Amino acid sequence: MKLTQRGLRRFLSATGLALVACAPAARAAPPPVLRFINGHIYTPQGWRSTMDVRGQKIVRIGTRKQAKAWPRGAARVIDLGGRTVMPGLYDMHVHPVLQAKGDEGRCRIPQDAGPQRLIELVSACVKAAKPGEWVSGGQWQSSLMTGTPITAATLDAVSPDNPVMLYDVSGHSVWANSLALAAGGITAGTPNPEGGIIERDAGGNPTGVLRETAGRLLTVKVPPQPRAETERQLSAHLAMLAGFGVVGYVEAMAYRDDLEVYAALADKGVLKQRVQACIAYSESGRPNPVFAQTLADRAKFARATFNANCVKVFADGVPTESHTGAMLADYQAGQPNAPARGLLLFDPAGMAKDVAQWDKMGVTVLFHAAGDRAVRASLDAIAAARKANGMGGPMHQVGHLTFIDPADLPRFKALKAASEFSPYLWDPQPINDDITAAVGAPRIDRVWPIREGFSSGALVVAGSDWAVVPSPNPWIGIETAVTRRNPGGGARSYGLAEAITLPQAITMFSINAAKRMGMADKAGSLEAGKFADFLVLDRDPFAIPVTEIHSTSVLETWVGGQRIFTRAKG
Repeated sequence: MKLTQRGLRRFLSATGLALVACAPAARAAPPPVLRFINGHIYTPQGWRSTMDVRGQKIVRIGTRKQAKAWPRGAARVIDLGGRTVMPGLYDMHVHPVLQAKGDEGRCRIPQDAGPQRLIELVSACVKAAKPGEWVSGGQWQSSLMTGTPITAATLDAVSPDNPVMLYDVSGHSVWANSLALAAGGITAGTPNPEGGIIERDAGGNPTGVLRETAGRLLTVKVPPQPRAETERQLSAHLAMLAGFGVVGYVEAMAYRDDLEVYAALADKGVLKQRVQACIAYSESGRPNPVFAQTLADRAKFARATFNANCVKVFADGVPTESHTGAMLADYQAGQPNAPARGLLLFDPAGMAKDVAQWDKMGVTVLFHAAGDRAVRASLDAIAAARKANGMGGPMHQVGHLTFIDPADLPRFKALKAASEFSPYLWDPQPINDDITAAVGAPRIDRVWPIREGFSSGALVVAGSDWAVVPSPNPWIGIETAVTRRNPGGGARSYGLAEAITLPQAITMFSINAAKRMGMADKAGSLEAGKFADFLVLDRDPFAIPVTEIHSTSVLETWVGGQRIFTRAKG
C-alpha cells in the first residue's frame, strides 16, 4: 500500500508524532588563527620570522616577505619581539612517575655529598621519622665515601631503631642498615637472587650493600604512599618538565598503578605532554608478575597524548664499582662479589622469542644496556625479531649505551633501532670516576660514543635518566653533548673525542625523538601541517658561547597550539 502525503499527516496526527524537516548539520567554524610575528624561528628550511597556528597545527611558516602574501584577518597577533623559537624537546628516557611515587625515598642526599654530609643528612631524616618507620632515599656515590665503610654498621650508628635504605647514584645499588636487612630476611644463608648480588664480607655475612635485584628484597617492604600523593607529585614533575621545554618523553619504567595515574591526569586535563610509558617486563632481571595482564590491557590506559605501547627490559646493571654492567672483556679492577664481566640479566634465546612476539604486536622494546655485551645481546634480540617479522615493526630503542663495541655500531641502522645516550652523564662527575676506575683505558676513551653513533647513520636520541641525574634540564644535556665538560666549561673533559655539533644535539632532542616515537610526520620540527609544539627562548643557542647554553631559559612552552608554561617575569 502506498502512503500518500495526506495519509502520512493523518497517521502522524493520530500517533502524536511530528514531521520534522531535516536540515544539513552546520559545519563547525574553524578555530581562529594565531599569527606569531617578528620571531627568530628555527626550521629545517632555515630561520623564519612568522608562523600561523590554527587549533593544534602549524598552518604556515615563512619569512617576513612571504607572510605579506598570507591571508589577512588573523584572530590574534602575537609579537615575539625577536625572540628565538625552537621545536619542543623530548626526553627519551626519564622516570617522573618513579620519582613521584617516592620509590627512591624522601631522604634526599646531593650526589656530591661526602661521607660527613651524608651521615648528617641521614641522621636528620632519622630524627624526623617516627620510631620504627622506614627511612629511604639517596643518592650516595661510592667514589666519595673515602674513609667511610659502606656497611650496615655505618648506618646503624645513626639509626639503631629505624630501618634505613639508601639508593646509590645509579639507582642499581642499595645500602641498608641491620634493621632493614632483618626486615628483608637477609642473612648469611640468604642466596643471591637471580640477577642480583648480596655483597658479603670475608666471613660470608651481608655487608649491607645489595646490587640489582637483591635490592628488591628490601624495596618491597617499604609501604607505598597514597595514590593521591603520587598524582600530586607527578603533576609537579610535569610542570617542571614543561618549564624546561620538554613537550614529550618516554616514561622509562612503569607499572599498572603508574598507567592508572597517567590516565587519571590525562582525564583531568593535567597531562599536556606527549608521553609513551614502557611497561616493566622485569626489575633488573626479575620478572614482573603482572606484566602479561598489564600489557594486554594497555589500550585501556591510552589517551590523546598518552600510550603504554612499550616494554622495558633490563639487559644488565651498571659498569661502576658494582661491576654489574655486562662487558665483553673483564673489568679492570677486581670485585669479589661480581662476575669478571658483569651480569647479563636475560637469557638470549628466550629474549629473542619475547622481542619477536612484542614486535609482532607493534610494541616497542626499550632496553637498558650499559655494557657492550648487553648492547650486543639487545641488538641480537632485535635482529631475531626482524628476521621473524620483517622490518615493518616498531622502532626499538637500546638505552644508555655507555660502551658499544665498534662492530655493533652499524647494526643500529641496519636493524632500525634507535641508539639512546645519556648526555647528562657525559660531563665529568663522581659516577664517571667510578666508571673510569672500573673499566680503565683504552675503553674509557670511547665512553658514550655519540659521535660514532651519528657517523654510523643510526637514529640517535637522548635521555636524561632523571632522577639518576640531579636535573632533567635538556639544555644541560645539549651543552655537555657538545663540550663533554661540566656545564659552563672547565679543564676536565670526559670522552672528548665523542663530542658532537650543536645542530646534532638539537636534532637528537627533537626530530630524531619524534621519529623514534613514530610521529615525525606530526611533530619534532616546526613545519606546516605539524603540531604546534614549540618553545620561546630568552636567547638564541646558536648565537652564544656553547658554555652558556645550560643557562637557557624557556619563556613559553606550547603543545598542540596550547600554551602550557609561561615563565613568571622578574
